[in-house]
Amino acid sequence: MRRSGPELWKTLTSVSKSGQKKGRRNTRQPVRPLNRFYRIGSSPMKVEFAGLNAPMRFKEEEGLMAIGEQTEDEIRDSLGGIRKILEEKDTGKKKRNREKLHPMERGFSGTQLVGQKLGAPPPVDGVDFDDFETYCLEVKRTSNMTNVFGRVHTMSALVVTGNGRGLAGYAVGKAPIHRTTTAIINGMGMASRKIFHVELHEGRTIYQDFYAECRNTRVFAQRRPRGFGLTCHPRLIKICEAIGIKDIYVKVEGSTKNYLALTHAFVTGLLNQETHQQLAERKGLHVVEMSPSRHFLPQIVASPISTELKTEETLEALDRLNLDDFYGEGRYPLRKPKALPFFSNLEGHLDARWRKHPFRNQESTMIRLIADNMVPRWTRDARAAWAEQRNERMTTGVEPIPLGIGLSHVVKKKED
Repeated sequence: MRRSGPELWKTLTSVSKSGQKKGRRNTRQPVRPLNRFYRIGSSPMKVEFAGLNAPMRFKEEEGLMAIGEQTEDEIRDSLGGIRKILEEKDTGKKKRNREKLHPMERGFSGTQLVGQKLGAPPPVDGVDFDDFETYCLEVKRTSNMTNVFGRVHTMSALVVTGNGRGLAGYAVGKAPIHRTTTAIINGMGMASRKIFHVELHEGRTIYQDFYAECRNTRVFAQRRPRGFGLTCHPRLIKICEAIGIKDIYVKVEGSTKNYLALTHAFVTGLLNQETHQQLAERKGLHVVEMSPSRHFLPQIVASPISTELKTEETLEALDRLNLDDFYGEGRYPLRKPKALPFFSNLEGHLDARWRKHPFRNQESTMIRLIADNMVPRWTRDARAAWAEQRNERMTTGVEPIPLGIGLSHVVKKKED
């Protein structure tokens, strides 16, 4: 009893200057209000201790400890005391009123800002970005070791912004520890100052397939027809929405968790692509597109203007290089074969496949015969009638016997 409660707690919570530099402040015990839950001498049985929670007794027959009688109110208060304290503790906190979002606008997680729409960035030098939309791709804690303060932790936020029509920008914002919102706001301001323009084919996809890499992240992007959608990494989906890309397929290999390298590789590939006119000027050839919507008929989409058109005799070996090899730098995405089921090599499964082997072409044959109006219905009687009719035509010489694999020539049967 020589020291007070704050002085005793100071022995557990205090940190020296040298300890603060080494980051020991976060490892100390917090001050806990023990007297709110643990009162010395109080219990549900109302035990009276002489000199502690009851007056001193000087007679020996009275004893130093006694059990007193409790009223109904005291029993009720003693049983609900801790519950009352906990309820007061919960009501003291301010509950955050979270805005209910549509499931398509909740981002990558329902409780974080990562992936959600954050609105337009603030104006810069009198320039407004009202038609821009911002997405936060990543929020993480970073640390830096200094010689004065030791390990200093900061918050880092990767932010991308764009207007959906080819203009976009991305940046990394930083702020002190536990200042997530400040880091995102700083990133929005920096991204609005680093705007770049991406050329889009038909305003919806890329001009050609490309390969790009950054550190251990490799990106293979392929353009797709109208209505295909965005089939790629979730972070790349947000980047495509900010830029305005609507139809694309992107395969990511290597590190898929380094979101900064992923963003940098994808944006680098977009900025390095060529338009049809630029390709025609560089090659000196017509750029021809064969679309399935036109039954793969060739259509000239760009022709050289400032350069001379090359002929067949002046073409070089490099001009005959496949564009996929040129833009892909000789790299192709890894295509893994589909894994076989566990029963593929079992004896019963192999026997069932062998029993089905004679009928392996039956489905295609059925479709062909019905489509050619050879057989009205796929029944045994209809097939037997068709086979008998065809046999009669071949034996009479009306229809020639087909020769092919397994039947090189026809030998007439000798008459006895």
